[in-house]
Amino acid sequence: MEQRVPILVYHHVYPEGHPDLGVTSNTKATGIIGEAEFRRHLQYIDENGWNVVSTSHIVDHIEHGSPLPERAVALHFDNGWLDTYSGVRPILKEHGIVGGICYIISEPTAAASEGKPAGIQTTTEGYVLKPFLTWDHAKEMLDEGWEIGAHTATHPKLAEVHKASGDAGVLAEVGPPNETFERHLGFVPEHFAYPSGSRNERTDALLSPHYRSLRLWTFSVPPQWAYTTRSTSPKALECQNVDNTVPFEDFTRIFTEALGR
Repeated sequence: MEQRVPILVYHHVYPEGHPDLGVTSNTKATGIIGEAEFRRHLQYIDENGWNVVSTSHIVDHIEHGSPLPERAVALHFDNGWLDTYSGVRPILKEHGIVGGICYIISEPTAAASEGKPAGIQTTTEGYVLKPFLTWDHAKEMLDEGWEIGAHTATHPKLAEVHKASGDAGVLAEVGPPNETFERHLGFVPEHFAYPSGSRNERTDALLSPHYRSLRLWTFSVPPQWAYTTRSTSPKALECQNVDNTVPFEDFTRIFTEALGR
């Protein structure tokens, strides 16, 4: 059996007592999890011998056969929320983990960098106006070993953008953000995550020249886990959405299924 690599996708990780932690759903992802449960996840990963690797490491494995640790797992944090910087980052440091990736939406990050509010439309929370990290935060994370990925300019569903506005509409969510990344961080991200997992063959074709990898995203109840392997296209990385709709027994199933048990 090919090595199955879990890619865990988190959105908000909130301290205990945060009012949003009371939000849950049986029909859609919430994108919310508490710090205590997040720490429980990291403890499970550590105690069961899993090794956190970077997304670039996984893509090197797919494209060039570069070896991965026997139990490799990746940590993805979507949207560029401020709590990824202020909450997740120090927790990962406590666990000695380096190698997470933060997929940044460029326009709200630019607004936050200027001290302005910004809102986005999400599948998990609807329209939200919440704090985003800044370019300075992103630079600090890079210095600490994080990767930074691209997640469009404004977080639309790209298949719907393409239907409404064609190729030009999709490229407007790619070209200007990449110029912004280059200006503020000195590089264009190698990896891209589809907002809400919304894509089609044409969006793949339009985005592929710009990025080494494109990441999918799905949600189901109960969760049906899919894995990235050596046979996976780097333009269709599989992942596992993790939030407070995922019971701990389903979280551990990610790893037992990855091992073929």
